[in-house]
Amino acid sequence: MMLAVMAACQKQPTEPTPASADPSETPVSADPSEEPSDEPSDNPAGEDWGDITDPDAITSFRALWSQAYADEIYTGMDKIHYAKAFYEGAYVPEASQAVGTGDARYEFYRNTTMRYVSRSDGYAITLPTEDLTLDHTLAKYGMRFNYPDARLRVTLETVRPYGHNIDGYRIYTGEWLDRYIDNNRYLQVNSMMYNHEKVAESTDFLEGYVTTIWSIRLRKTGGIEFPYYKIAIIRKAGQYGRFGLLLYKSKTDDWEKFESIAKSFRSFSARGTSRNYLPPQQPKEDPHWNDETRAYYRKLLSQKNLDFGAFVRTLPSDNQHNYASEEAWFLREKTRLESPEGWDHPFDLVATYCHLSWASEVHYFPVKSATQYAGGNGFNGKPVLQFTYQFTTDNNNVNSSASSGVNAPLWPIVRGDYDDHFRRLAADIKTYGRPVLFRLNNEMNSDWTSYCGMITLLDPEIFCAGWRRLYDIFVECGVDNVIWIWNPNAVSCPYSNWGEDLAYYPGNDYVQILGLTSYEMNNGSGPVSFRDHYTSLWEKNRVLFGDMPCIIGEFACGAGGNTSGALKRNQASQAQWVADMFSDFADWDNHPYLQQIKGAIWFSCNDYSGDQIINQLALDADLTETLKAFREGFKKLEEANQ
Repeated sequence: MMLAVMAACQKQPTEPTPASADPSETPVSADPSEEPSDEPSDNPAGEDWGDITDPDAITSFRALWSQAYADEIYTGMDKIHYAKAFYEGAYVPEASQAVGTGDARYEFYRNTTMRYVSRSDGYAITLPTEDLTLDHTLAKYGMRFNYPDARLRVTLETVRPYGHNIDGYRIYTGEWLDRYIDNNRYLQVNSMMYNHEKVAESTDFLEGYVTTIWSIRLRKTGGIEFPYYKIAIIRKAGQYGRFGLLLYKSKTDDWEKFESIAKSFRSFSARGTSRNYLPPQQPKEDPHWNDETRAYYRKLLSQKNLDFGAFVRTLPSDNQHNYASEEAWFLREKTRLESPEGWDHPFDLVATYCHLSWASEVHYFPVKSATQYAGGNGFNGKPVLQFTYQFTTDNNNVNSSASSGVNAPLWPIVRGDYDDHFRRLAADIKTYGRPVLFRLNNEMNSDWTSYCGMITLLDPEIFCAGWRRLYDIFVECGVDNVIWIWNPNAVSCPYSNWGEDLAYYPGNDYVQILGLTSYEMNNGSGPVSFRDHYTSLWEKNRVLFGDMPCIIGEFACGAGGNTSGALKRNQASQAQWVADMFSDFADWDNHPYLQQIKGAIWFSCNDYSGDQIINQLALDADLTETLKAFREGFKKLEEANQ
């Protein structure tokens, strides 16, 4: 949970991502040196449509081409000798099969280049074809074009929710795009430098368009494969609501190659529905688990009851200087909530958080306190530990200027600078021994965490690299009791394609549980129900993650903060919200949106702005109506599970 999400980041409807055919990378199969032939092509059906000299093929190609796709090289159909069409997840053998209202992507070839057209996104771009591989996996959120020595991601973005005018464009880009990449202090702190002079809103770079380009070099590379970054914003002159975003990273500077690609970019009115092609993700047991952890995971998969807990205070690390006071605070709050005056129900889950460090104090896994206050394995009557680990050194205190708010730990993590620290973490978790619900870097699809894409040069792949590096270290160290939870925020902020949640997904081999987070702050006229919040998430995730077990890694309904009225003024509606939630869980079988939810953590801490409470989420003793709703709710669950 982070403090005070910007007002612009409100809940939006999200279209479910369809599963489709081939999620793998697609190598370009055209011979880049091939010249037009007088003979029909013998390429197999599904791979191409024949040679352009074939009259039937000429007609087929012309049905797909539009002058809106043209650039200085591809001025028309006269010199195009080969083409392919990708439609709704597969290459199709006939052009007529790629002109409907679905996701259509065309590839037009001549000599050593390809004109790539995303009809459903509304852009075209020319690319060298030598050693080029196309990755459609997350095409809706950013088409990937891969070379052995470079990677290119292309997206079309809008300035939602701001106005389609110069003011709206300035707010959007300043808040959600160039906050760090245009910040000298950020570059200095993170060992980077500008590698070329910035192209600043140039109308000369590409006729008819306004182009801004940042060229950035990482001075410390280590394990970072592509240290040269080029980031371009390209929008039509006089238009502010929509723009192209190109991210190009390479092993060498490669400016000329990028410049040629960027100058070929054209945007046009989109037609159809852009889609992703990640296949459904399955619950997979980690082959490194011990028997106890495997048994607990299997229990989660099959159970039809809800494990519940709360975050009340971080468990102190063994070496923490104020261990006794932190332990007392945690124990006091846990005891109060479990008492007859609170929930009258023991914690099934104990939640705690841990950073890399805070100020000069390095943080470690709380072996002693976790053993004492958690220690559960799903069968022994003790609470299971949910351990949230965050790659931050300043409690996610991100901003655009202060040096304390521009540090991005993912860069040194990917370089390997934290490997020894992670080995200590691995050893401590292994020493703890019991199953750990390991929730790494939650709410990454945000603008408020130290590991979000905005603070890694708009590149979520760095997040995935950091995740996999830690996973591999755990394997190396023999950790056999960690169940990995991938937990994005319900709504991505910024509103974008490049920063959507799936861009941060490290892969099915690295994740065993889907984490859910959707808060109801309840500061307005009436709260959105638990059912509506989590039905929305179910609709969003059910195609891709419908079989995965889910845990609500943190959530709450507020009672009303005093920055927007009297403190706790909305206790009655908060209590009703809780009562309605438990009613649904007690009627589990009749609510499909609950079927995969196995556990939930109430975030019983407030959001503050100075001394004032923005969101009252802590279950204080004077919230008697809400605590009564919890007591009655747990009784309903017990009766339903008998």
